[in-house]
Amino acid sequence: MIRAIPKDIEEQSEFNDEYSHKFNRLWLRLFWLYGLELNNVEGNQLPMWRKRAIILLPRLLSVLIIVRQVILTIRLQRYEIFVLFFPATLFHGISIITVLVLHKREEKFSTLFKILSELTLKSSDNVKRTGRYIYIALFVNATFTAAYFICNCITITAYAHKFLATNLLMQTEFNYFLLRVYLFAETTFNTIFRQFFLYITLIYFSNICKLLSLASEALNYDMERAFVSKSELTNAKLNEFRRRYQDLTRLAEKISEIFSPILLVWLLSFILVFCLRIRSFKMFHELVVGLQFYYAIDACYLLFGIILIFQNSSQFHSQISNLKGKISQIMITNDDDKFGAFVNKECISTNCLLFSLSLIADNNVGINVSGLFLLSAFSFLTMVSTVMTYVILVYQS
Repeated sequence: MIRAIPKDIEEQSEFNDEYSHKFNRLWLRLFWLYGLELNNVEGNQLPMWRKRAIILLPRLLSVLIIVRQVILTIRLQRYEIFVLFFPATLFHGISIITVLVLHKREEKFSTLFKILSELTLKSSDNVKRTGRYIYIALFVNATFTAAYFICNCITITAYAHKFLATNLLMQTEFNYFLLRVYLFAETTFNTIFRQFFLYITLIYFSNICKLLSLASEALNYDMERAFVSKSELTNAKLNEFRRRYQDLTRLAEKISEIFSPILLVWLLSFILVFCLRIRSFKMFHELVVGLQFYYAIDACYLLFGIILIFQNSSQFHSQISNLKGKISQIMITNDDDKFGAFVNKECISTNCLLFSLSLIADNNVGINVSGLFLLSAFSFLTMVSTVMTYVILVYQS
């Protein structure tokens, strides 16, 4: 639990540094299992050969699983086999791409997170909100991961005899036992190195966007306070607001750059597999309850991943949009008589105009997906409406 907010400024600084260090250690521990050292604040680095071994060996196994599933899908040529193997094959490929991108840009991710932490985690309220968000997201992820693993184990136990024909094996007791052992080992591997890893990376991305959103929220709050008090609204303050805004836009561009192209791959894959799961309910409505429950859990898990991508990035976009309203408000009020006491009234109006023009020119401020579109509430609603249209067409056909 986070202790009471200290009153002394020095104690508060130590308090914030302590929890910033804890967040860095948390991410270091979570990614350590996969050979990655993001946010390594302790300075103890793994030897390069060991690091590459931890990264590459599980991914080689993923490649073998992909090859096996592709061969079975081609040989059997049945749609239900495609529905069974395609999502797993796709997410294995995505996990390989993701771990390679994270490894290649490890230093960039760590530097970006450090900058955002220093910028945002200055108040105890932001520390508490960030910590609460991380722990809730990790808890929900752990719940979905456990449910996914349990559903897979139940399916293996109940329907392993059907998987004998699927895997082109003879119906013998020994083959039945070996297949159950193999499927259980593969399910454990998939849960740890595919599902859990992908969603930990999604939470990491969402946490970065959360820090950026909190920084933009603080800028909005400071501008509102300066506007209300009026005496604090000076050219120096406006210049500071413009500088902070420019810093935020540069950070948003940096996030978009280092998460490209995996952000686009995540979104396309999640939407594609989600639609496939919805179609599975329609085509396999006579499936036993166990498999239907598995498809439902998988669809909810995918929806959770999409929410992680959009939630905080769309909040940042909304906060930036609110800045336009704040500047317009200041410009309008500055023409009133109550602002007559300002000596530099014309300078303030000019500064506000320049700031407003910058905001108008920067229409595409936000987290963009490989330069195609911004992660915003509008793009999320557009995506939802497209998926809902597909669902209606599927169930009416």
